Amino acid sequence: MEYDTSYQQICSTRTVQSDKKGFFNEFCADVRSACGDKWLQNYFGKLKSNAARVLSIFSDREVCDPVLGVLEHVQPVFKAKEGLFSAQRRAQADKYYLLACSSSEEEERKELLQQALLAAHLAVIRAPARNVDESIDDGLTLALAYRSRSSILIALGEGEAALSDLKLACNFGLELKESVDYYCKMAKAYATMGEKARSEISLKIAEKLAGSDAGLIIASRKEIANIKPKEKEESRELLPELTHGPNPELSGAAQGVKLVETKEKGRFVVANGGLKTGDVVLCENPVAACLLPSFFGTNCHHCFKRLRNPVACLHCSGVAFCSAQCMGEASESYHRFECEFMDLLIGSGMSILCFIALRVFTQASSLEDGLNTANLLFEHLCSHEDVRQADDYLQRSLMAGFLLRILQKAQYFGRRKTEGVNPTAVELQVATALLGLLQVLQYNAHEIYQTLVTDDHRFEGSKTIHVGAGLYGTGSYFNHECWPSVASYFVGKKLVLRTTKPHRPNEVVAVNYGPIFTTMHLKERQRSLRGRYAFSCNCMACQENWPLLQKLDKQVRFWCTSANCVYLLKFPKDLAKDVRCPRCRKNVSLKESVAKLIKIEELYREAAQAMHAQKTVEAIELFKEGIDLFYQIAALPHKDTLIAQHSLLKCLADTGTTFKK
Repeated sequence: MEYDTSYQQICSTRTVQSDKKGFFNEFCADVRSACGDKWLQNYFGKLKSNAARVLSIFSDREVCDPVLGVLEHVQPVFKAKEGLFSAQRRAQADKYYLLACSSSEEEERKELLQQALLAAHLAVIRAPARNVDESIDDGLTLALAYRSRSSILIALGEGEAALSDLKLACNFGLELKESVDYYCKMAKAYATMGEKARSEISLKIAEKLAGSDAGLIIASRKEIANIKPKEKEESRELLPELTHGPNPELSGAAQGVKLVETKEKGRFVVANGGLKTGDVVLCENPVAACLLPSFFGTNCHHCFKRLRNPVACLHCSGVAFCSAQCMGEASESYHRFECEFMDLLIGSGMSILCFIALRVFTQASSLEDGLNTANLLFEHLCSHEDVRQADDYLQRSLMAGFLLRILQKAQYFGRRKTEGVNPTAVELQVATALLGLLQVLQYNAHEIYQTLVTDDHRFEGSKTIHVGAGLYGTGSYFNHECWPSVASYFVGKKLVLRTTKPHRPNEVVAVNYGPIFTTMHLKERQRSLRGRYAFSCNCMACQENWPLLQKLDKQVRFWCTSANCVYLLKFPKDLAKDVRCPRCRKNVSLKESVAKLIKIEELYREAAQAMHAQKTVEAIELFKEGIDLFYQIAALPHKDTLIAQHSLLKCLADTGTTFKK
């Protein structure tokens, strides 16, 4: 197929600059205008290494002035804390909480509590850390925000979250552990959790501290007597075990798969032995993963969980975490470097892949560790250097320079001797590695998704919501087919791959990169894959040009039943008669195959009924049985089996990360 360079360039550009409104687009245009075509094509375009390209943008007189002129103005841009705003929102939350406590109407009470909770969330997010602004709340604004929110959470029956907030209030400066109110709140929180013994112990401590002043204790006991413990929502997330155990040679992969290499396809994953439908072939943590900025307000910045009661970064108001643990892990790792520059990164318009490239370094335990990881990724993963144009290299080199400047200003390299942009030898190594990552990520990153389910039904009306992207070392080795043989889903940030068909030994285990035959014509798929991934697909759906799902009839092709024959036979016109196989030249009966097909279709119907009844695990087992049986007697495309495989994917994703609005 003809290679469309202009379409490939458009696709490539979008993997660096995803927002045309960002300033990086203008920065690139200015540099491109300054350097001219002659220098770009005759000099820069002929450079043979990433190190030479990076050095060129900082030192060549054709481009260094506009490059250095922009990069020297890089400064922190982030959503700062505001103590007064936090105190105002806390007062608002306290007001709504008191109104809710005095309301006799249940619906009105719930609505007021929700308004109180929203105001308390804002108070927490915008509150400065302890003693940062002592002119407001004596420097205890954050602690007071957590304390206020704990009362609201208790009223909403969220005891566990309330206990967490009380602990944070203490950690951030409130001396509550000698307070009667503190132990009364703990007693109420435990009561909402159904933990009567702990509730009573907390009240006993409160009584001891109160002495003769028993008014608060009496009121608390009365309130606790009316508390109905809230049923704890059990997580449906299931982290599956790898089939046949972990593979010692492929991190995160199962024993049932192996890595092979050919000159035409490079390195890719195949079945090591036989695989059955539903086998878990991968369960892998990302090398690095980033949340999309559009989800900063709804999802944990660290683990990507849906936020319920956000925990704030101590320095910025731009991101939030689901727990103190996630906040601590992020702050001790990558967020300390990214925090003050987050709005600048977003404002640049750079793609999520650029965030991941930066994260490889900011999360590393040391500069050397970051360099080692980045260089290994560039060495082992596909980057398609052979198809890149000079413009593409220039754009990525400029992005690498911008990301390096962020690291310089964030003191990633320690305190520098000069504020100048020109990099040191070590900094040049990092910029070179960043340029390599920006090439690797274009072809190897995975979108991370969660499943949005409705209150009415887990499958009907469910949607796939992409919340971020990640780079998976082993996951990157799985090749594409236009009808994949595995289902991809996520448990948190972990990528899980489970087979949707049985595999013979050495058969390719394939994922899908986006273009899928059921909804996209062959020509359109090939153009998309060439432009986005720089290869032409030769999978069976492409070789045989399978029709779209809506145009597919219900015909089935049966395998010849003769031993060792692999010919496909059409559905017989007369079941009473044998069919002659053109390959082995034997007359064979397809009665048994047709009988099995009837059983398969019944299994699919039972599985669909289980899905309708929201019995996910039961549906999975029925689909697995039916699909395994189908592949024994027939081959795709078969409409009912394609629908069954897609339904199996939805069921498997339901055991991953899901959420409700």
